[in-house]
Amino acid sequence: EGRVIGDVMSGLMIGILLSRPIASLVADAFGWRAFYGISAAALALLAVLLGLTLPRRRPLAQARYAGLIASLVRLLGQEPVLRHRAFTASLVMAAFSVFWTAVALRLSAPPFDLGQKGIALFALVGAGGAAVTPVFGRAGDRGLTRPATILCHLVLVAALGLAAWAGAAKAGGAWLPLILMGVSAVLLDIGVTGDQTLGRRAVNLLQPKARGRINGLFVGIFFIGGALGSLLAGIAWAWGGWNAVCAVGALFGVVALVVDWVE
Repeated sequence: EGRVIGDVMSGLMIGILLSRPIASLVADAFGWRAFYGISAAALALLAVLLGLTLPRRRPLAQARYAGLIASLVRLLGQEPVLRHRAFTASLVMAAFSVFWTAVALRLSAPPFDLGQKGIALFALVGAGGAAVTPVFGRAGDRGLTRPATILCHLVLVAALGLAAWAGAAKAGGAWLPLILMGVSAVLLDIGVTGDQTLGRRAVNLLQPKARGRINGLFVGIFFIGGALGSLLAGIAWAWGGWNAVCAVGALFGVVALVVDWVE
């Protein structure tokens, strides 16, 4: 159900969003190596807990690894919904990564002049946007997938426009621009997590027997978009500063809207 997928995606996106502020706080207090040590210990503990608690399951399929990989290409060719949703998800994730990769650079510069802790607290505020994800799952269950998806993409573009305007502040009181930057971060995260939830729900309805592979394709493609966004964030910042960063992110959102329109 969309509601369940919304809960799962909410947890996923909150984890992604919290990783940055937690890393900043740990690095500020104990040095950057400490965070990697804590992460390694947490992952080892999680592996043990999952090994002890997950139910044992032996799939009946005996396909070889090479055959499974080849089947991914066939699935992508067979399912237009998967291609559409994975592509728009990658665009949205690229916009997300563009913003969150570069926003620390803007917040550390005048008039904000935030330090490591201030930037971490800003990221914590932005994580609140992921809390509304289950709402989009329920919208999908009610047959509102298409309008809800378009709304998510509109919210994303509007959020980046607001971020560009707030980030253009040069001098004087920084509180209002900072608050507006926080609002833009929350709106951006709402648009991204909503799109991911609706997309995951749509692809899960395609082929029940291939659900794991379809999910793998969807997630893999949208993380490729995230990696591309992170790459472009640095290039955009070096070329045109914060305005260029927001323009690149908004462009990804506009392309997603165009894809929605011609669907």
